[in-house]
Amino acid sequence: KEIADRHDLKIIEDACQSISAAIDGKPVGSWGESAGFSLHPLKNLNVWGDGGVIVTRSQEFADTLRLMRNHGLKNRDEVDVFGGNSRLDTLQAVVGNALIGDTAWITDRRIANAARYDQALSGLAPNVRIPVRRKGVRHVYHLYILRVERRDELLAHLNANGVEAKIHYPIPVHLQKAAKHLGHKEGDFPNAERDAKCVITLPAHQHLTDEEIDYSIEQVRAFYA
Repeated sequence: KEIADRHDLKIIEDACQSISAAIDGKPVGSWGESAGFSLHPLKNLNVWGDGGVIVTRSQEFADTLRLMRNHGLKNRDEVDVFGGNSRLDTLQAVVGNALIGDTAWITDRRIANAARYDQALSGLAPNVRIPVRRKGVRHVYHLYILRVERRDELLAHLNANGVEAKIHYPIPVHLQKAAKHLGHKEGDFPNAERDAKCVITLPAHQHLTDEEIDYSIEQVRAFYA
């Protein structure tokens, strides 16, 4: 925010994965002019299809968004701007309204599951490395990601034993085909390339029981035993 204020810039937050997260007690989504939250089925607060929410402190921007989400229609016959069809359909809105009251429970369960993993796996370094948990930051664990040795072997072991571990993601953005026109090559972003080879995601969503989390922990420990 200090940088934005110094250069008279607007802050637009990509908060898609971080509903209920906070930094020093200030909620994500409240730092800038506006923010976007995803309601995709794999996000913490989700609907049953595609959906999302934009929040803003600007009435002018809110009015513009309402126009653009509905083809730019001012009314049935007048088009103020060329927009798109970005309306949240009624079914998804009903699901979202039903689940939004569970946001605190969803968040608390994910935080508790992550803490259970952290405590149990912290002794497996250097084979398992837990990311730094920054003081004053409330993580909500859309994903629970570790850096591990022999990642691909561990992934195969976990999947074979019923743990739905995944990789987010195996190919860095700059090495994707879509980014080829940017001219980047392997070695340009060594940290991203390193992480793409060693990160693994363990299941930590709110519907898991403590026993299921413990089973995942046991399988990780067994692999490195």
